[in-house]
Amino acid sequence: MRAPVRRAPERSEAPPSDLWDTSVCDTLIEQLSALRAAMLLREAEMHRSLTAVLPAHRDSARNLIHYLELRAVDLRTLQDQLAWLGLSSLGRSESHVLANLDKVLGLLHRLAGRTWQDRSAQEPLGQHGGRALLQHNTVSLLGDQPAQRDTRIMVTLPSEAAHDVGLVRKLVEAGMDIARINCAHDGPDQWRAMADQVRKVTK
Repeated sequence: MRAPVRRAPERSEAPPSDLWDTSVCDTLIEQLSALRAAMLLREAEMHRSLTAVLPAHRDSARNLIHYLELRAVDLRTLQDQLAWLGLSSLGRSESHVLANLDKVLGLLHRLAGRTWQDRSAQEPLGQHGGRALLQHNTVSLLGDQPAQRDTRIMVTLPSEAAHDVGLVRKLVEAGMDIARINCAHDGPDQWRAMADQVRKVTK
């Protein structure tokens, strides 16, 4: 059975009367600690599935589990309180969920005058390591980043692409980096023809 996660109270636009009251920090510590425990419990429940993941991707899989557990909770009021304290609101921690949560918990402990023990050994990915791994996997999957922009362009090929090489060439010349074949339409012969057309114009 999963440990209960304390839900944040209803969203309020007004900050607490005294944000620097240690009781405010204590309440946030309690809520975030419960969330952290739920993340680790969910990871333990997924142990068998994690062992089936390739070792090179296992830390990413653990981080994904933590992220899904984070998003299972309505954190809006808690995030408002963290923002009023000048702390991370956990809104951009996708690549290093547990590490970001631990940083916030560490700062809250300091504000409350409580000791904090480093827990990085439990974190699958840190801020810098998570971003570097994301960049590495992105390049491995999608190829090098185009020189003129920050994103890749993926185009879902229409049925005509199976026989119209000129159409595919125009898409490539217009900046298509990834050709997507929608297997909900057409059939294996058409899909194979589309892939051949793409290879033909990108050689």
